Amino acid sequence: MTYLNKITKEKYRIMKDKNCYWEGKIKKIVSNEKLEYNNLTRFTYGGNIVFSVDGKLVIKLFPAYVNDEFIKEKAVLEHLNQQQLSVEIPKIHSTGEFEGWNYIIMTELKGTLLIDIFDILSIEEKAQIAKDLGELIKEVHSATITSDHNEQTAWNHFMNAQYENLAKHHKQNELNEHFQNQLSEYVKLETLKSSNQLFLLTGEYTPFNLIMNKENGMWKFTGLIDFADCFVGNSKYDLLGPIAFMFYPNKGLNRMFLESYGYKPEELNDGFQKELLTYLLLHRFSNISYYQQKSESAKNAQCFEELEKIIFNFEV
Repeated sequence: MTYLNKITKEKYRIMKDKNCYWEGKIKKIVSNEKLEYNNLTRFTYGGNIVFSVDGKLVIKLFPAYVNDEFIKEKAVLEHLNQQQLSVEIPKIHSTGEFEGWNYIIMTELKGTLLIDIFDILSIEEKAQIAKDLGELIKEVHSATITSDHNEQTAWNHFMNAQYENLAKHHKQNELNEHFQNQLSEYVKLETLKSSNQLFLLTGEYTPFNLIMNKENGMWKFTGLIDFADCFVGNSKYDLLGPIAFMFYPNKGLNRMFLESYGYKPEELNDGFQKELLTYLLLHRFSNISYYQQKSESAKNAQCFEELEKIIFNFEV
């Protein structure tokens, strides 16, 4: 028998899809927690081992080598559960440790992941998501403002590290050579406007973490999950995922989203487009080639100046 504390990062990649093995571990956790259940169902998305307990609770296991994710998710859930948000987030039932790995047991939100239905949504439903998500991100940011000097230092260190790794990151993500050669000229840290106020960034406002339900015959965004990748930084960084994954290239959705967040029409200008694309290029999960595949104009773009106006299109 392999104990969790013996599983390395490399071994985890090999064992991750062995459902029977993980179900056995979850059964032991459930037993230790004295939870009664009929069915355990594994979720297929995400990097962690996550099981549903009768559709009521979720057990999320954190490998020992990413224990910082456990600490962050627990802290963020505890903080956000004290806020008045416009959508649901999971509530912590209990936390614990099993064979050297930490876990969180939390309430399971009812609904459907947006990734499973996004392509069939009407433009009206997508517009509603854009407006609602802008409001929610503003709520989270407003509840987590900090001017802490140590947080500012950590954010600056993160940005500098991303800049130093820029060429390597995009080469690994198969950015074409034509754009690869433009990176050093286009990406300048001074393009990014500094602020003494930083905010909690979830990095998870994507279709994989948004819970949808039907209300009055239309799909509506009702819940948000997964806070393991949270950190503190500039608010603009959190605006990239919704635009790159959902709202671009649908005309009008970027503007709806950003105005709902709080930007004024006159702020949605060329300088803001350049700043957002710079942040996108510096994002730790950025994949420009993937975003380009979403539209013919993006595929045919010859420079980043063209690309910024395509991905971050502010037309109505």
